[in-house]
Amino acid sequence: MRKALIILEKEWLELRSERTLWMTILIPPLLLTILPIVAVYLIGVTSDEDTAQLGAIVADPSLAGLPEPELGQAVMGKQFGSMFLLMPLLIPSAIASYSIVGEKTRRTLEPLLAAPIETWELLLGKCLASLVPSMLISWGCALIFVLALRLVILSDRVYQVILEGGWWVLLLLGSPSLVLLMVAATVAVSGRVNDPRTAQQVAAVVVVPILALFVAQLLGVVVLTPLLAFIASAALAFLAALAFAGAIALFERENILTRWTS
Repeated sequence: MRKALIILEKEWLELRSERTLWMTILIPPLLLTILPIVAVYLIGVTSDEDTAQLGAIVADPSLAGLPEPELGQAVMGKQFGSMFLLMPLLIPSAIASYSIVGEKTRRTLEPLLAAPIETWELLLGKCLASLVPSMLISWGCALIFVLALRLVILSDRVYQVILEGGWWVLLLLGSPSLVLLMVAATVAVSGRVNDPRTAQQVAAVVVVPILALFVAQLLGVVVLTPLLAFIASAALAFLAALAFAGAIALFERENILTRWTS
């Protein structure tokens, strides 16, 4: 474990000097934070009779009895809240892909692969280097959303409906597993390609289930209850553990060292 922490410290020292990478990491979360706040405010000052026709109105009992435009704010707020589950997928992919392929371009990967360190310690250090800043940024943006939402909602009930228990469970318990899942997938792909962008694009398939959740909520197919969120978080933790074990198995450091130094 001590060697993994050494790798973590090394990664952070290198990441601090990468201004372009930090712009890639920070700008999308800020946009994903501002967009829901603006959208909820605009819906609150306009009236849309078609809102009541959405499937979510029928499927989610927490929305029953809400007058317009509070209903519109509650529906859109719940859907845009799902976007905060995308942040743990967008941020670490850039860091993790750079961590492997970026070191190859700087010619610093070869000494690291040849160092007396176990593969799991090497990958754990790199995963932590992506997980920690990803979670700090994601939870920080969620805090901004929670505080700013209070300024634009029309009633306390709308506020409670948007920030229901299921959202908090997935944000606090499911997000770390999502980060580890994305990082493990990115690291596994990065070990087999020579371009960080290629690694990000291939690993981006992990985003598809979150987009499916967004659409399913909007259509009323899925209602994110606390129980469902706990089950989903447990499943994500299991998948993340499997993904990390798979990344260790697929990370053939000897072959990578031979191929990239030839």
